[in-house]
Amino acid sequence: MAKLNAYGPSLIVLGTAAILLVAGPSVVRNLTYHQTKVRIQVAGQRLENSPMLQQLNQAYRDLATFVEPSVVHISTERVFRDRRGYQTRPAAGSGWIYDTEGHIVTNYHVIQDAVRIEVQLHTGDIWPAEIIGQDQFTDIAVIKIAPQQLHPALRAEAGNDVRQGDLVFAFGSPFDFRFSMSSGVVSGVGRSVGMIRDQLGRTGYENFIQVDAAINPGNSGGPLTDTHGRVIGMNTAIATGRRSGTFEEGQFAGIGLAIPIEMIEPVVDQLIETRVVQKGFLGVSVWDLNPRIVPRLKQRGFPGQGVLVTGLDAPGPAFEAGVGEWDIITHVNDDEIATVAKLRSVISSMLPGEVAQLRIWREDLQRDGGRMLTLDVTLDRFNTLRVGILPADQRRDRIEEFGIGKMSTSTRQLARNYGVRFIPGVLIEEIIPGSQLDGRIRSGSILVAIMDAPISNVEELFDRLSYFDVRNVRVTFLLPNGTRADVMLGVR
Repeated sequence: MAKLNAYGPSLIVLGTAAILLVAGPSVVRNLTYHQTKVRIQVAGQRLENSPMLQQLNQAYRDLATFVEPSVVHISTERVFRDRRGYQTRPAAGSGWIYDTEGHIVTNYHVIQDAVRIEVQLHTGDIWPAEIIGQDQFTDIAVIKIAPQQLHPALRAEAGNDVRQGDLVFAFGSPFDFRFSMSSGVVSGVGRSVGMIRDQLGRTGYENFIQVDAAINPGNSGGPLTDTHGRVIGMNTAIATGRRSGTFEEGQFAGIGLAIPIEMIEPVVDQLIETRVVQKGFLGVSVWDLNPRIVPRLKQRGFPGQGVLVTGLDAPGPAFEAGVGEWDIITHVNDDEIATVAKLRSVISSMLPGEVAQLRIWREDLQRDGGRMLTLDVTLDRFNTLRVGILPADQRRDRIEEFGIGKMSTSTRQLARNYGVRFIPGVLIEEIIPGSQLDGRIRSGSILVAIMDAPISNVEELFDRLSYFDVRNVRVTFLLPNGTRADVMLGVR
């Protein structure tokens, strides 16, 4: 009995342990379940009584309701050439309503080479559209549908300050999921990636807003808005993630790019008014600063960023205003200038005749330092947007000054006669021997654009030529073999 009393407590402990080994997991699970249930109930009560998320949810709904009527889906038929000859294939993108007259803004690459364009409104109605104008060098285009009861987008005011961290919303038709919306933040501003180029590979003007909102194929041309539903940019490109440095129409990988509204409006307004884009011209050659010399310049009072002037056109706007070689341009108006791409973007968004206020830092070797100067420069017209005026009585079937002996508005029958694909434009029937076109363009070529402004007939050709008052013009031809060629022509 004494032994039993001695082992009693141990037996109780062992028995209890045995019971817990059998029943313990069930007890623990039950306890965990009830604790989780209590947490769920408490969280649910807090959610029910807190208006913050409800207000945020309603704000997102209101923003979608506010913006969606101004967003459109764009369907096109594009012509391409393969081993079987000329083919057509469908393509799609997005756009947004600019005004009550039916003008719609989209990317140039959305409607490039389109032979048919249709626009679907948020109501589901589908309307045919015509191209009003396009600018390859900013990837901006304007198309138009019949005026009707439209809801134009609200645009942010000029000078709207878009900053890193701002909440933004992207609208469009990703992967043909029409009238979609995504949200994110501004990841950066002033981006340039070298993706905008014309068919000859010449670089365009870039000053992108970088966002992490989901942008995918089909979003191109759609609006990017702020928290008030105001358009601050246009979705244009993405980093695909397929290989480093690739910006194209691929699958979203966290980096989207949008053209800012301050670049869009000057181009769109000109295209609507004249179908031709004129860009400001400063008359300087510039380089990005070598980072290795910046510390030395800072020791002499340099503020830290800018672009170096390495040459000037004399005479020219900047030269006449007093800008000197080796000056460093730090600001244009209120825009900080850190790269050549930013300077090109800002100047190209201004019109000839506008005054650009330049802040420059000029090194003073005698004083072992430098000083800031402010100079007002009246911009000239960018010299690749110039053409000579033809005589008022110029014949409508030839332009001898260009070397065109005979031309006609392109028709299907005329194209068949020359064995070429029909496309709207002016078909060149005869080249004057020994002229500037001789050996470069042959009969059967179709003149399709003047300074990137599309041409559909002879009268449009002369109409476009009348906009300019100097001596050179860039003309785009579709050659009989299906390739495109840009030719600089002059009136002597």
